Amino acid sequence: MRRVTLLLLLMAIVLGGYLRFADLGRLEMSDDEGASWAAASAPSLSGVVTLQARLNPGKLAVHELVLHWWMSLFGDRIVAQRSLSAALGTSSILIVFWIAWELNRPPPDSEDVGSTARDEALMIAALCTVVYAANLVTIKYAREARMYPVMLAATLLQVGFFVRASRRGGIISYLGAALFAIIAIAANFAAALIPATEGLWLLYLLMRSGIRVRNPESRRAWSLLAALALAALAFFAFAMPALRGATNAVENGAITWIQLPAIWEPVALFNKATGTFAFPVLALVAAYGAWRGWRHRPDAIRFGLLWMWGPPVLMVMVSYAVRPLFVERYALSCFVPFFILVGIGIWELRDQRWRAAALLIVLAMSLGHVAVFDRKLHDAQWREAAAVGAANLRAGETMATVPAYSISVVRYYLPPAERERTIDFVRTHRDASVVLLRDHGVAAAVAAAIHQAYPVELARLRGVVVLRK
Repeated sequence: MRRVTLLLLLMAIVLGGYLRFADLGRLEMSDDEGASWAAASAPSLSGVVTLQARLNPGKLAVHELVLHWWMSLFGDRIVAQRSLSAALGTSSILIVFWIAWELNRPPPDSEDVGSTARDEALMIAALCTVVYAANLVTIKYAREARMYPVMLAATLLQVGFFVRASRRGGIISYLGAALFAIIAIAANFAAALIPATEGLWLLYLLMRSGIRVRNPESRRAWSLLAALALAALAFFAFAMPALRGATNAVENGAITWIQLPAIWEPVALFNKATGTFAFPVLALVAAYGAWRGWRHRPDAIRFGLLWMWGPPVLMVMVSYAVRPLFVERYALSCFVPFFILVGIGIWELRDQRWRAAALLIVLAMSLGHVAVFDRKLHDAQWREAAAVGAANLRAGETMATVPAYSISVVRYYLPPAERERTIDFVRTHRDASVVLLRDHGVAAAVAAAIHQAYPVELARLRGVVVLRK
């Protein structure tokens, strides 16, 4: 059985690595990638931190600092930048294997600690990892030079240490859960949804085992609560300026593009992310895994369901109570327990032929979703737009972009000597002679005003229109 486990794990790493690294330069740089590049390109680390706070509020410069170091080694070509994300995405495959193993292996105080139980847990972990490696939602963000692969990797490490600490204890596990909670939330504040959900799990453990520390489970829960509380204090101690900046950005309309979600949006989240045709198949196998696994590994099922549904439900509650805040990429790690349940469902079929058939069907549906996604171009032609805009500038003229934050990607595609001819767009005046207008994500009234002020259409490209006064 261990030989099959090793083969499945190798298949997950090879297949997942290929899907994450393949054709990284096919799509042009996005607006958001441009902001990350601009901050990471600063000559000093302090400059990276300063630029990131202005260009990408709502997080700390974790990704940009790592990208700064990465570009110093490999350059700033778009393939080089995205390869950092692909490397992190591929590494996350191994972390998922570890989490699934920690969740499903027998606890140290269990009577069922024989080699058969351990081998079953390893097989389940390998099956979960293959499903994770082949799914589009875990692939597409690993192809972008953005902070989400950093956030996901740190979140998964945090969950892995949390699970290990809650089941086995150990100072390394407590420290790991605290440290990676800080790193994940620093990479993107939305990662705080995971410790919030973990708090609910710890409350459940305390209700089950009692609050007295003489009980080993209760003692581990209290230790984890203390570790996460210290992590929260440490984070707030150095992140207050960034938190104030994020608050100001939200008040100034930085997330007005997020729409109020429907009540059923948590279910739709998994449907959209895994594919309209693949989702029913994966959901059926996951439901079977939850049903069958409840008897053999109830805590793995309970924690998996809480991890899967907790953050999306919390996002819906915040959206209705405060302001809309439901975004797929904010809950990336929540797909991991879904795939773990799928792996458990495949294993619970109990017949090798049925297991193989189920795994092949799940892989075929998942890879089909990847293939359909890859057939379409999801980028805007900023490189061509930058060239057209620069070619139509006269002496002393400048160009800008709408939305204004897209100017970084235009600067990336211009020769260094031409970058000073770009300016940030300000609504109250029209200093630029040429404007590159995004064809979506811009309010209709703003787009109409831009067309009126810049009536000459120089080019209509995929995702962007080049206009001149």
